[in-house]
Amino acid sequence: MAVTVAQVLALPELRLRMVAGGTGVGNEVRWVHVSETVDPTPWLRGGELLLTTGMRITDPAEFGPYLHRLADAGLAGLGFGVGLDHPDVPEPLRAAAEERGLPVLEIPVDAPYVAISEGVSNLLAAERYDTIARAFDAQQTLTAAALESGRGGIVTAISRAVDGWAVLTDTAATVVRAWPPEAGERLPALLPDLMRTRERGIRASSAVVTPRESIAIHTLGARGRMRGFLVAGVPGRASDYSRMVLAGGVALLSLEMERSQAASRQLRRLRADTLLQLLRGAIAPAVAHQHVTGWDLDPTALRVATYLCDASRGEPLGDRVNELMSEANLPGAAVVQTTGRQARVTVLTDGSDRTARALARLASVRPTVALGLGDVVPVERVTHSHRAASHAAEVGQAERRAVTRFDDLEALQMLFHAQSPQALAGFVRRVLGPLQQHDGGRDGTLLGTLRAFLAHNGHWNETAAELGIHRHTLRARIERIERITGRDLASAYERMELWLALLADGAADPDDTRPAPDRT
Repeated sequence: MAVTVAQVLALPELRLRMVAGGTGVGNEVRWVHVSETVDPTPWLRGGELLLTTGMRITDPAEFGPYLHRLADAGLAGLGFGVGLDHPDVPEPLRAAAEERGLPVLEIPVDAPYVAISEGVSNLLAAERYDTIARAFDAQQTLTAAALESGRGGIVTAISRAVDGWAVLTDTAATVVRAWPPEAGERLPALLPDLMRTRERGIRASSAVVTPRESIAIHTLGARGRMRGFLVAGVPGRASDYSRMVLAGGVALLSLEMERSQAASRQLRRLRADTLLQLLRGAIAPAVAHQHVTGWDLDPTALRVATYLCDASRGEPLGDRVNELMSEANLPGAAVVQTTGRQARVTVLTDGSDRTARALARLASVRPTVALGLGDVVPVERVTHSHRAASHAAEVGQAERRAVTRFDDLEALQMLFHAQSPQALAGFVRRVLGPLQQHDGGRDGTLLGTLRAFLAHNGHWNETAAELGIHRHTLRARIERIERITGRDLASAYERMELWLALLADGAADPDDTRPAPDRT
């Protein structure tokens, strides 16, 4: 509890007497200040108990404006010394104090001002000690709640400790825990404040103050990664005690969420390894059925989604995909794969439109990322959905689309649905075989060049920039590709055949298929 004018007035050794402004005895006293200037407001911060004898004010009519200036400055109270320049508190000062509700305390002539300062200082020290002791007790309660009930227990304990409400959210401001339960309904109105706080980074916090309550918004996380928000409301003004309780709650929730993330990281690694084998068709159908069921997926309705991006962005994108799946409660697994300068983040999830929209939103805000959505298939045909998603992503990357559904690519559907895998393999050998044989042991230099050239619709400058080579070097490579394949890259038809062969050949089975490290 804060020190009030009433508590100062109650100190018997000071012999103070209330003479006006009694309605303000509950004002909080922050400090004691002595001033005999006619206008001390430039040196006041609000909340002071000002001591004066009024010696500089010779005209009684000036006491009214003097008191109003003090009230406007947020003064907690005025101590007026009598028996020197003024035998008692001037009537204009009393009248103004009554009007403004600013307490005026009469100080006897023999009462030293230093005794008043010491008395208030002792009260403030005792109040500070009491605040720390109460906050320590609350911290013990929060710690016990964390051990017994995890995040939910911490949120409930915070709400009760501050006699208000508390809400835990993820980074998308989706309610994770709330106490009381209806406190979650406060979030929509606070969403703009949450988003502004998130933009300022993991160490940011903000406050929303209304006449009835003070709302604090704190980011949660550790190791430079934001995990969510703690939003808490306190009746009236926030106090040192409530701030200490919330600070402890932020620390405990951040640790709890980080511990949960550590367990999730290990689980995601295991799932990524399994998913990789599943996409390769190396897991028996019965075992695959068990795995996807354990991932909360319906084995009869699965979809593979593939993100394509620059290799340097693969791991961060994989981290963000895992975060999205956690935040939006999307079932499934994800794995990051790297091939030369390109990375793929492949996701196996359910076939719902809700999940597809969530994955699409992630691609739509990243200009350098292309997302391909495969067919919805049973677990036995996951490799088909994987190939379809990869083909769609390749087309989307070439056409600079954020999201491409295989369902929308009718020409590719006819090609891949009408032909057997053996027929497609024969097509690839006929079109790309000589180039593949030439590139053996050369890190796919010419195949990569051809892919980039076709993806950029034959634009020399853009292709050279992506490959990091000079235009003359690019022209020499294209001429070599034409000689090896016997095809003219100026021909739209022959470019189409080469492009289809590239899609059919490498989209579903990258050279380097080791999962990238999970750094969430």
